[in-house]
Amino acid sequence: MESVYQQYKDVKDSRVLVFFKGAVTQGVLAEFGSMIRTSLSYESKLKKIFAVFIELAQNIFHYSDERIYSQTGEESGIGIVIIDEKNDRYTLRSGNLISNEKLEKMKEKFSYINTLDKEGLKSYYQKLLKQPRPDESKGAGLGFVDIARKSDGPLGFEIEKVDEKYSFLTISVLFKKED
Repeated sequence: MESVYQQYKDVKDSRVLVFFKGAVTQGVLAEFGSMIRTSLSYESKLKKIFAVFIELAQNIFHYSDERIYSQTGEESGIGIVIIDEKNDRYTLRSGNLISNEKLEKMKEKFSYINTLDKEGLKSYYQKLLKQPRPDESKGAGLGFVDIARKSDGPLGFEIEKVDEKYSFLTISVLFKKED
């Protein structure tokens, strides 16, 4: 078992702005949204960072295969969201369980998005807007494309097999600080 001290050492050189693991609910989104606005009020990319945070958290809320039900019957996805700051950048990361049945489609989606430049992302976004919404989607399938459009680098993604049924999907998004 990793000690809390080891975790402390792992993040020692970062300024962790948000570290949340648990059920992502509308209330959690609102609280962290307020905290991010306060913590990054000086940052010129605040709107983009905030929008990406919301998109990553909503992805967990809607699509995490680890689910929980509140006492009122509200369903939420469970996952982790981290925002950290270093000298020259901000990194947003999220992670959640995903069914192994969805892996190939996710890999293809991320790989394709990462081949596109800013103009290609804009075109692809416009194309998706005009198409009918995919059956399994809560939106128009635009989330990861929108994240890539706002970020300062390719989408980072890592998939770690958990067992025969699930894997853990980690998404990383980079924002460079203004000079």
